[in-house]
Amino acid sequence: TGTHNSGPLARRNHRWKTHAGYQARQRAPGHYVWLTPNGLGFLTGPSGTHPCSEMEARLHLALADRRAAAGPPGAG
Repeated sequence: TGTHNSGPLARRNHRWKTHAGYQARQRAPGHYVWLTPNGLGFLTGPSGTHPCSEMEARLHLALADRRAAAGPPGAG
């Protein structure tokens, strides 16, 4: 996690992610992908929360991880 890919999580959301097995990543400022331990995916953003397939959620998680590993834009 770095300043380029972090976003504020409410205490409850942080606990879900940390202790309950949920996965969450910031896709873009204000946009997140969540994957529940049961494989339910959700995309969240200014327009609300929308369900997505487990495959789509895992794709967004992997893309966010790849961006995080590459570092902030313009760092290379």
